[in-house]
Amino acid sequence: MDQQVVDLLNATQAADREVRTSAEQQLKTLQEVEGNYLATSLINIGATTSYPITLRQSALLILKLTIARTWSLQFEEFVGTALEPKVKAVIRRELFQILQSPERKLRSLAANLVSKISSADFPDEWPELFDDLLSMLKSPETQSIHGALSILKELLDDGFTFEQFASVASQVFEALYNLATLSTIDLGTKADTMDTVRAALNFFNQVQTEGESMNAFVSQAVDVWSTVFSNNLALPYTDEARKAGLVLLKHNTAKAIQQMDSTFPSETKPYLISRLFSSVWADLRNSAVLYASVYTSGNSDEDFSDPEGEARYIKMLPLEEMEFIRQCIPNHQIQAFFKNSAENMNSFIDLSVTMGQVSVEDEDDWKEDANAFVTEELSLSPKYTCRTASSDLFLEMSDHALDPLIDALKTRMISLASTSSAEWRPLEASLFLLETVLVQDRTYGKQLGRSPTIDQLLQIISNGVSSANVFLRGRSYVFSGTLCRNLKDILAASDISDKLFNSALQAASTDSSFIVRACCLLAIQRYLSAYPRRHSKATQMAIVESVNSLIADSADETPSLLVDSLEAAIKISPDLAILPDSQIIALLFASAAKDASNIQLTSDTFEAFEYLAQNINVANFQKFCETAIPPLVAGLSTAPNGDELPNATLIVNLLSILVNHAPTPLPSGLVDFVFPKVANILLVSDDNQLLQYGSEFVAHIIQQDAEQLRNWRDIQGKSGVEVVLNIVARLLNPAVEESSAMCVGEVVSEIVDKYGRDLGELLGQLLSATAQRLASASNPMFVQNLILVYAHMVTIDPQGVVNFLADVDLDGLTGLESVVRSWLANFDVFKGFQEIRLNVLALAKLYMLHDQFIESIPVEGDLIVEDTNIIITRSRAKNRPYKFTTIPAHVKILKLLIKELGSIPSDSNIASRAGILPGAATSDNTVTNVDGEDIEWEDDFNPAEFGMTMSELQKLARSESNGYDSDEDNGEEPIGYFQEKGGDEETNETLINFFRTLCANERERFEEICQNYCSQAEKDILKRWQPTFV
Repeated sequence: MDQQVVDLLNATQAADREVRTSAEQQLKTLQEVEGNYLATSLINIGATTSYPITLRQSALLILKLTIARTWSLQFEEFVGTALEPKVKAVIRRELFQILQSPERKLRSLAANLVSKISSADFPDEWPELFDDLLSMLKSPETQSIHGALSILKELLDDGFTFEQFASVASQVFEALYNLATLSTIDLGTKADTMDTVRAALNFFNQVQTEGESMNAFVSQAVDVWSTVFSNNLALPYTDEARKAGLVLLKHNTAKAIQQMDSTFPSETKPYLISRLFSSVWADLRNSAVLYASVYTSGNSDEDFSDPEGEARYIKMLPLEEMEFIRQCIPNHQIQAFFKNSAENMNSFIDLSVTMGQVSVEDEDDWKEDANAFVTEELSLSPKYTCRTASSDLFLEMSDHALDPLIDALKTRMISLASTSSAEWRPLEASLFLLETVLVQDRTYGKQLGRSPTIDQLLQIISNGVSSANVFLRGRSYVFSGTLCRNLKDILAASDISDKLFNSALQAASTDSSFIVRACCLLAIQRYLSAYPRRHSKATQMAIVESVNSLIADSADETPSLLVDSLEAAIKISPDLAILPDSQIIALLFASAAKDASNIQLTSDTFEAFEYLAQNINVANFQKFCETAIPPLVAGLSTAPNGDELPNATLIVNLLSILVNHAPTPLPSGLVDFVFPKVANILLVSDDNQLLQYGSEFVAHIIQQDAEQLRNWRDIQGKSGVEVVLNIVARLLNPAVEESSAMCVGEVVSEIVDKYGRDLGELLGQLLSATAQRLASASNPMFVQNLILVYAHMVTIDPQGVVNFLADVDLDGLTGLESVVRSWLANFDVFKGFQEIRLNVLALAKLYMLHDQFIESIPVEGDLIVEDTNIIITRSRAKNRPYKFTTIPAHVKILKLLIKELGSIPSDSNIASRAGILPGAATSDNTVTNVDGEDIEWEDDFNPAEFGMTMSELQKLARSESNGYDSDEDNGEEPIGYFQEKGGDEETNETLINFFRTLCANERERFEEICQNYCSQAEKDILKRWQPTFV
């Protein structure tokens, strides 16, 4: 049997796919038919040292699947007959033998299997597990110890329950302590022990550790282990110790310290200063020297190819230690340690500069791929390096000891600049760290503006931009832009900023280095944010030349830098930016086309283009169209191999933005030049983003110039209106996904508004089709888009809309029933000031009709809360759907408007005028009314839960993104796309007037409905606002 399984395992590694598939199927059949024999053979193969390592690994991996499927009913994967007890016993015994293997990969696999089995068998069916584990920990054999430690980590990660571990915790920690302090074991084993201690501490972090006995145990353990950790970090960095695993030991110790401080902060506090901080700080200064000798000197002979080698941990150790120091800095005693000692602060600066230097590895990577440098400079790299950690540590210190920190850094920078050393790294790192603080705090800089400091810094910049080293040269330019932005008030009276700006502007297009030119663009953005009105077309053209020099080789995040730079150029003078020779529009499109799937990049592009469309002189809009439209339309003309046009989504949205901000009527010929291309795409494309943007484009065309579209004809003689109706018919087809048709309601509304009287019977068919699509819609945002069609019509002719929908038949329901039910069920998740205002006004008008059709429609009312002591689990909840009362539609309308009334903030203008007393917000999202009772605020709308159109997603990205260097605060309050209800005064006035009318004209009916249907919370809202209804 063993040989058969060996042959099958070898066959699973064959190059021939059919051979592999056949072997895998035979193994699966054996598992189903001869599970006991297969499991026995697999463990035998895994435990036999004469077999190749790869075969033994393969056997254990297949055994892992077999155990999951055949060991215990407790396992989710269990599908067959359980293995016999004697087979299980053999597997458990042999796994412990494999744990003593010298091969780490085999030990790891065996430990994983032991952990899996123990979760089902320990302690009832495997009572000896823990005793065997302790015996292995006490073994003189290194392999046995490593095997036992592997099991412990697996059990702590995903095996032990708290009750199981609590009963043996003291024995485990005692055994680990003995290993950690045993002088005869090697440093590698001690390092593995420290990692197991970290896992044990992390286990406590995930469970409750309350109780007097447990607290006493924890206090003692923290005392003991803080001493062990301190002793480990005090070990000297000899060559012999390094080769034996000292760096890994210290790395694992540093991680264990962080875990202990995180898990037991109160118990750790007495030892934080005297043992932990002092030990980590002392070792960090030494590990930084070791790191520099390996990673920044360029003279190291370390083997960087081994992912588990010492070189990796030489980099990881200071990362862990810097993170711990960063976490300690908020402690006042540790702040005093640095603030009150110039020596300590200078040591901190030395450390920060050492760790902030560009490593040889990064230098080589960035020279080979300059885009990787830009990505790092924009803080968008996923890599967390020692340089990054150093800047984070420096920023943390700046939050608590800014002035002494900067004073010490200035001294160090001036000293570095005055030396004749050709080494550029320390000075570049110093500028990098100071710039980090300036970027973080734009108000900081006055201390730097005083003489002689400012003169010394300017001299450092002057020397830096002349350096032969591209990284120091680039850093000097970026720093100059940041410095001038922060010191704009101080430097305003001098020509220093202009000189530095002109230097960066010239280098942005003439410097031989891609890296330096990119840095100059960053600097220019910062100059322009500080002095937006002091530049001209020459500045625009210099930025264009720089972007032109970079765009061909740009990738990753560099296109975002180019788009941001072009936007800065546009803001200098939008009217100059639209001239054909400026190339700005073409470059903007080309930059975005580099990665049109990048949401942040395209949203930045749309923002820049929208700013241009909004801010050019109306008289120049024709020139804007002549410059912008031809290259965009050209991108819609051909598709390689008949595939989807690669940048169609980007182009259509840019055209939509242009049309939306165009003057009315549109420039002559615009519809004829643009509409056919977009219409053809909308009639055949299945891309949801493209259909969304295309729908918005069509709606804007109708809104801006309905007459030009009406008069347009295609080659078959169809009018623009006919083509639009065909597009709408396609989007309303249930075969098209709701996400694709998310904006079709806007198009329908514009058609009704601009062409309704000319459509005749087609208008009824269009509105019936819209109601039919609404009946099956599920996405609330799609529902809202369709309902807005009827809401808009109701505000104009409420009775006409009701009569029309009452005559529409939708599979047994009237259109009125279908629309009203969907409308009222989704009203709570509607968003947007204008949309909510329109809905409130439309519902108020429907209510005031007192129409018998509406009042006869039953809809869902309040949630029925079951009086039960049963704990409702997820599985039970699936079988116990929510139940609601049933109420007439007009009552539901009234309840929704009361709820909307309750969302008006007490500090709004209308509340202030009415003398409504402010409520007190509470932690559970309620507000206390004037009677001291709690009223629940309406839950905030969560866009992620209901989905968004791509346009909304772009707006959200723009409103939330800071970018590398966002624009200066222009004094305007930023408006997010998703607004909280209750913030629109016009909507509030509509609500107040509605309830005022009810109280004045039909008070008895109003009070009767409130008495019979309103909850106490709704009555409280009315009571609170009652003074305004008189």
